[in-house]
Amino acid sequence: MDWKWLFFSFEGRANRAKWWLSILIFIILSALIWLVILPIFGYSIWNMQTDTTATLLSVVITLIFAYPATAVMVKRVKDRDRPMWLVAVFWAPTVLTLLGQLLGVTVTTQDIGGQPVMVPTTLGWVVNLATLVIGIWAIIELGCLRGTAGPNQHGPDPLGRA
Repeated sequence: MDWKWLFFSFEGRANRAKWWLSILIFIILSALIWLVILPIFGYSIWNMQTDTTATLLSVVITLIFAYPATAVMVKRVKDRDRPMWLVAVFWAPTVLTLLGQLLGVTVTTQDIGGQPVMVPTTLGWVVNLATLVIGIWAIIELGCLRGTAGPNQHGPDPLGRA
């Protein structure tokens, strides 16, 4: 497996197996960051509900994963011979969620049971619903549907089908 190509190149095509492998790696690395590394520095996902540090950390972690995730996504979209604008559509919910949190328009702090808790605003619920719909679409499009059989305009079939 050429890891450099998978995570840092926008050339060629990637099949479903490589896409799912990359998703698994991103999940493991994210869990490692949130559950192991950040608590070493005194941050915990369980007690950061009202802390803007949580949002800033989410932005930083998203930026760390943005390039490799986009590289894998582009190769998968190419394998499906779909338009490249789909990559922007699949990123839109993440960007809108983070921007909304940073600007304070998708979440608000409410006192629930004597504890301050962040809850979605009406706009936040709309963004959350859009995230769900687009996320399901992305999983079906990138993770479930077969790529184009044989070569296409983006290169040879990664499965070697004629």
